[in-house]
Amino acid sequence: MSLAQEKPSKTIDVTGQVCPYPLIETRNALKALTRDQILEILTDSEHSVFETIPMLCEKKGYPCENVPQGNLWRVYIKKTGDK
Repeated sequence: MSLAQEKPSKTIDVTGQVCPYPLIETRNALKALTRDQILEILTDSEHSVFETIPMLCEKKGYPCENVPQGNLWRVYIKKTGDK
């Protein structure tokens, strides 16, 4: 099942923010989640969608999926561990 098809446990909106703020808010939101919960991020930052957030997920071992919506993206992250 696609992460985008699962119900997110938390949604954050970081539209209009530039690096490093989307990454900082993503990291803080993930800390508040428990294992197997989904974080949804709404952003207009291409850099965050294709570089910083995926690098964080790779480092933590969390699955990540982005869904384009016009000039915005919805990024879904599943917290799969307690890293």
